Amino acid sequence: MRSVMHMAWCGAVAGALALSAGCSGEGEQTLAEKYPIQSKTCDALFGSKNMESLREMVGPDDLEFTNRPLSVDKVKKGLTQEALEPYDKIRGFEEYDVCWLSGDSQFHSTVTWAADSLKAVQSSAGRWHRAGSDVFVADTSYVSVVFRCDVKGASQQAQVLLEARVGDVSSRKFSEAFHEELAVRLARTVRDELRCTNQPEIPDDLAIEE
Repeated sequence: MRSVMHMAWCGAVAGALALSAGCSGEGEQTLAEKYPIQSKTCDALFGSKNMESLREMVGPDDLEFTNRPLSVDKVKKGLTQEALEPYDKIRGFEEYDVCWLSGDSQFHSTVTWAADSLKAVQSSAGRWHRAGSDVFVADTSYVSVVFRCDVKGASQQAQVLLEARVGDVSSRKFSEAFHEELAVRLARTVRDELRCTNQPEIPDDLAIEE
């Protein structure tokens, strides 16, 4: 009888310890667990190592993704659909918030079909400067990269310029070189996802003016 009671007591203690351990872990989800789609999209567009660095610069505590869940595939399908279908002048082009990380500071990036035409970009003496044969860059608080992207099957594309915009982070660790690297990475990833038939070359050096 004593043996049975001892076993029951041990079982109750073990159960209580397990319950306590389980409760102590509640609410301690990682950023990727809380925002699985946004985390996956940002990693795919910028690289996991770059995102690790950005998390340290933006946070590191109380981080959250402010943008709605949006997969790379949905961005790709949305941009492709806009290229294939007639242009809606009232609605305009969709701007996709692809990665918006908020904490002590914030990191924001978008992808869209550009508002400026190829002619306007080529003739601009102010905002845009050429960084490649089909690539133009504007550097303000955002680094904006526009490049020609011809979509297969879209013979009458309303716009041929894709625009990738990458904002800065108010951190001393956030350098001009890192900002440029992120802009190049985003532009190349979107180019590859859409499989631009003209195969635009996105250079490593965007010739950003300091």
